[in-house]
Amino acid sequence: MENINYNEPALQCEYFDSQIVNKVLEFYKLKPEQKSKEEQTALKNEIKCLYLEEDAKLKYEIINSLADLKEEHLLTISKINQELQSNLNMIEGKYDKDDKKQLQEYKNIKVGHETVAKRARIKENNSYADLIKGEKYKRVTLHLEYTKLVYLITGKVSPIESLRSKSFEMRANLNIKRTLKNKHTWFNLVPWLMLIIIIASYAIGKSITGYSGNLGDVISNGIFVAVVATGAVYIYSQGGFDMSLGNASLMCATVAALMFNSTHNLAVSLIVAIIVGAGLGIVNAILATMLNLPVMVMTLTMMNILAAIHEAILGSRGGLISVDTGMISNVWIYALFLLIFFILCWFIFNYTKVGRRNKFIGSNKVAARFNGINLMRAGIISFAISGVGLGICGFLFACSKSGSMYGASTVLGQVGLNVVIAIVFGGMTTSGGPKSKVSCAIIGAFFSVFLDEFFAAISTPTFQVGNYSYMVKGIVFIIVSLANMWDTRSKMLASGGSIQ
Repeated sequence: MENINYNEPALQCEYFDSQIVNKVLEFYKLKPEQKSKEEQTALKNEIKCLYLEEDAKLKYEIINSLADLKEEHLLTISKINQELQSNLNMIEGKYDKDDKKQLQEYKNIKVGHETVAKRARIKENNSYADLIKGEKYKRVTLHLEYTKLVYLITGKVSPIESLRSKSFEMRANLNIKRTLKNKHTWFNLVPWLMLIIIIASYAIGKSITGYSGNLGDVISNGIFVAVVATGAVYIYSQGGFDMSLGNASLMCATVAALMFNSTHNLAVSLIVAIIVGAGLGIVNAILATMLNLPVMVMTLTMMNILAAIHEAILGSRGGLISVDTGMISNVWIYALFLLIFFILCWFIFNYTKVGRRNKFIGSNKVAARFNGINLMRAGIISFAISGVGLGICGFLFACSKSGSMYGASTVLGQVGLNVVIAIVFGGMTTSGGPKSKVSCAIIGAFFSVFLDEFFAAISTPTFQVGNYSYMVKGIVFIIVSLANMWDTRSKMLASGGSIQ
């Protein structure tokens, strides 16, 4: 449905009569000094009263209309079924079912009649759903007209009224029965189900073997992966890839730790870590474009460079980084960081041009370029946002090591693989495109971390199941990738895989 343009004073209303509309337009055309507060309030209250009266009447009419539509729908479905049964009865005695040739002909004709009836039912169900939606949208239209008139009177729209418009629209689009029958609804629930299963399996395995793993550490590790994966969605939505996520996040952690040791200021440590992370991401994007290299090749090179730099830093400090006490050590604070970062990324991805352009690039890079999208700029923005996630992850990891030491082998070493599994497991394809969504990062991140902990929990001194975790993750990755591709292959456009 077309939204009303609040900048256009001309107005055609379906539910407000022309007399009150003209009255509002006359008030709108007055100069500001000619508009008194009392007149404005009186006119606004008059519009509100008319709206409430019309809305109550419309609500009653919609209820009756929906009942009539349902009765007509059931009657039409009944006629389709009766016609099918009549056609089947007509052909029942015409063929000798002992004759293989006639039996096959009978089956073919029967299937033909059933197919025609099935298509008629689908067409009727779709028509019925559209009619229901049309009836429900009457209240949406009424409310939009009301908010338009109020805007012309006051020059603003209340946030509450904006939320009410969204609420009306959501209710008009909601069809529970149709949603439950949609296979994509259940397909989207699979990651949640698998996450619940792996958490339950971890708890059961831990209780049986007496595994000493701390749940708080598991959640912290899940948060580290989730933060990186949330930012990395921007890269993967373009069809890009980043092999350096693990080493880059570890570098940010070391920078955050060293900065805190020098200043004992958490804010400075966080800001510097974010700047380093964003800087590493931007360097990847720029070099990949300038050197005309695939992003995966560039990030693989950067991964090795960062590993060498980090090894040099560790070598100068005896192989371990010591973190002074005083950093944040509360897992709920870590969760708050994740929540804030997730909300920001979700909003930018779904409600700004950045997300729409990324999906377009992931769908068809060539078409995106010919539509005026600057691929280099889009890549830089995406890698920078991903880098912010790396900086936050590095800072939180350094916080978790407050008062202790860490070396080259940490949980961040597996972040790169876990992020790929998290994004794919959450419902995205490796080529990005329109199915890209930020929420997949959270589900997949905790699934991959709890999968590692589950294997550790069921390991015994004689048989270390955890040694096979990479193999199982690889199998899960392949299965989920195939499922995602199969679900979307009929809708996908030809696409590239880099930001050039």
